[in-house]
Amino acid sequence: MRKRSNPDSEQNIKRIDTKQRAKKQTHGFQVHFVRGSSTGTRMFSDAVYGGKEPARKAARKYRKEVMGDLPPRTTLTIGRRGASKNAAKKPAAAKKVKRR
Repeated sequence: MRKRSNPDSEQNIKRIDTKQRAKKQTHGFQVHFVRGSSTGTRMFSDAVYGGKEPARKAARKYRKEVMGDLPPRTTLTIGRRGASKNAAKKPAAAKKVKRR
């Protein structure tokens, strides 16, 4: 598993903390997911939920509810049209270009 830049972030949950010098301060957790044509994003602010841990708990609960209703994540594989079965397995040879 790859290391996350923010240790408070989790799968599909990102910790958002603006810098101290920003005019508006934002602190909370953002839940974001993409499944096919469905995209969802929701912010759980520390101020609204009464602190960091209650906001994290609400974000986890939301993720669990929403992700349970969605189909599993799939990877789209596109095959080459008109290619034989053997040609698809072999990598294409690179063309040589003459330089003057």
